[in-house]
Amino acid sequence: MNPMKTTLTFETQTPLIAARTARRACRVMRCAQSMWRVARVCLLVALIGSSASAQTHTQSFTLQPGWNAVYVEVEPPDNSSDSLFAGLPVASVWTPAERASSVDFIQDPSEAVFNEAGWLGWYHPSRPEAFLGNLFALHANRAYLIRVTNSSPVNWVITGRPSLRHQDWVPDAYSLRGLPVDPDAPPTFANFFRPSPAHYDAVTGQLENIYRLGASGQWELAAPSDSIRSGEAYWIQTRGASDFLAPLKVAVDLGDGLDYGLELTELSVRVANTTGGSMNVMVRDLGTGASPLSHYTFDPSLGGQWPTLPAPLALSAGPLSKLRLRLAIRRQDISTATFGSILSIRDGAGTRFLVPVNAEKFTGAPAGTLPALQGRPRPHAPIDDAKALAGLWIGSATLNAVSEAHSSDPTAVTPVKSEMNLRLIVHVDDGGQARLLKEVIQMWRDGTFTSNVDGDQVVDKPGEYVLLTDDSLLPRFEGAGLRDGEPVGRRTSTIGYDFPADAGNNFLNLSGFFAIGQSLTGALEIPHDHPTNPFKHKYHPDHDNLNERFDGPAVEAFTPTRQVRLEFAASPPEGPDVPDFGYNEMGGAYREIITGIHKNPIHVGGTFRLSRVSLIAELNPSPTP
Repeated sequence: MNPMKTTLTFETQTPLIAARTARRACRVMRCAQSMWRVARVCLLVALIGSSASAQTHTQSFTLQPGWNAVYVEVEPPDNSSDSLFAGLPVASVWTPAERASSVDFIQDPSEAVFNEAGWLGWYHPSRPEAFLGNLFALHANRAYLIRVTNSSPVNWVITGRPSLRHQDWVPDAYSLRGLPVDPDAPPTFANFFRPSPAHYDAVTGQLENIYRLGASGQWELAAPSDSIRSGEAYWIQTRGASDFLAPLKVAVDLGDGLDYGLELTELSVRVANTTGGSMNVMVRDLGTGASPLSHYTFDPSLGGQWPTLPAPLALSAGPLSKLRLRLAIRRQDISTATFGSILSIRDGAGTRFLVPVNAEKFTGAPAGTLPALQGRPRPHAPIDDAKALAGLWIGSATLNAVSEAHSSDPTAVTPVKSEMNLRLIVHVDDGGQARLLKEVIQMWRDGTFTSNVDGDQVVDKPGEYVLLTDDSLLPRFEGAGLRDGEPVGRRTSTIGYDFPADAGNNFLNLSGFFAIGQSLTGALEIPHDHPTNPFKHKYHPDHDNLNERFDGPAVEAFTPTRQVRLEFAASPPEGPDVPDFGYNEMGGAYREIITGIHKNPIHVGGTFRLSRVSLIAELNPSPTP
């Protein structure tokens, strides 16, 4: 049966509806010429904002009088239908509601049938049937039929966040779809669908039927050589099931973009060449200025490296090949609490994807709380570096050089044959005060509740994790994990440093600044009666701190002192390169001067690296939030 010989009539407010499945008679609705206008949809791409923090993209549609078939590629912050069409001469908007089933012809030419399960519709609030509308919001990568009542074209601009989520094809049926094409180099239908067996028969060279709203005001069969228009929707027939998206396929491991949030550093974009030929893929950060994104490369001499993402990054994809692009965010190069941008990924042959990118930078929080966990808005404001580096840092110092006490220069350090590692635990609070810890315990503090105006119990302050160095506080908190079904705390400790055992002095305040190019210093004094004093000996009368009659105390053991110094470098001192050095990774030179062991001070040198493992900026908080 010739699909172009099947004609249906509609009232002026009735949009075009889809065809039956392709396994049944392949019929496409043809509307009366007096009721339809051709929809010439022009897509205008522009980034919003003047900084690299913009994560929005703009589409501009020229809506012609009558019906328009458009493909929306973004989702605005306020995506309600009422807001998006407010003040526009739009009578109604329709989109298929199908997920895996087709939409048949509508035989009754009245809009009442649109209230059935196959369609979602929106009516202008002034129309009496507006209460029947069930299209409450518009979403990215979805096709819509829009009826304009104006006698002249109307410009409709929509700004929002792009998405990598796309609708599935309806098997053996027609689907109303738009395509992720490059507006600057649109491909033909034949070239675009050639890699897909569900849309193109490689043996016969036959393209499955595709209908577009033509200049005659009717849905017309598109020619394989016709160019695809960005932002335009089509009725596309699919033979069997298909997951085809484009000749170039772009996906992420989770979600619909690169969402680094507050803690993730690295995410991957997976690129696939579905064609039988080689492909040059171009990846570009559309934000202004230098991109805070790094991409992973491997150098045989240097190992893994994280250079800045160039503009553009060129990738070579062989026939039917898959690539994994590892991208990391450098929060140390972000000057505001929130960052957003868009990656443009093109194949140079007509396919383009827009990938949203967003990240948050820690700005510090009182009482160990995280604003993002409590639902409070994060300010788009300059970062306080002291607060941005707050939290718990754990790592190690590698001691690889020591002075020779009897040499001509007793302060010079020389390399040793065997290195020694010390675990480092450093906590930085919101004010920038750094403390060297011997141990720290993660516990849980219960939240509090209150009653709302209706008398219902609601959360006043949510529960949260806390960090303790004072063991006497442990009974006043809950465990942070389970062991044999019992809540317990998570303890991290080091044997490299000793402190007095009293609760009021269980950490060492360090002088200086925890920042790149700065240093921290502190002195550890081991009292003569401390259990780990190296001179104290329980069974030696000259080192037991008792008098000669053994009936009273006496100071017999020396008091060793360790002068510790951490010098922060701008790049990793040793080991693998990391993209977020200066934000979640810190390191540099380790120095220590030990007195009281030898008549001459002993100098020790090496390097250190620290990783931030917690954003909690307070130690030993109150048990009550």
